[in-house]
Amino acid sequence: LFDYWRSKCRNGTLPTREDINPVEIHQQLPMISLIEVCSRQEKRRFKYRLAGTGFWSMFEREITGAYIDELPMGSTIEYWHRVLGRVVDLARPSAGVTQPQTPCKSHLAQFWIRLPLASDGKTPDMILGFDHLVSLSDVKLLNQPAEKITA
Repeated sequence: LFDYWRSKCRNGTLPTREDINPVEIHQQLPMISLIEVCSRQEKRRFKYRLAGTGFWSMFEREITGAYIDELPMGSTIEYWHRVLGRVVDLARPSAGVTQPQTPCKSHLAQFWIRLPLASDGKTPDMILGFDHLVSLSDVKLLNQPAEKITA
């Protein structure tokens, strides 16, 4: 998705929402999100304008139209506010991994990327996201030191 997003950046500007064609990223659609940046008064909020069908399994409900701070995410709400705020403030992509604190997916690792979109090409007003869920037990295996063989 990052390469796709970069292909939409032209002449040093950020892509717009209109630059994103769902047909071109159809394989990722179940875990794609579009998050609107809502700057009202003093507190910035983030609203899911679109959430792929894979998010249903995370939240056990439709989250399109919901603000992030209204979702059952436990202590990760502040984490996501920091992540999304950073994407907006720096007008740059961000990626990472966390453990979702949603009702039925806290046993998974959530690998994510968030990519800024801007109507004016400069100031992010929407964020394109993609998430990939992996069993924590699989992640722990990746973190194990390599087996040492001595002769």
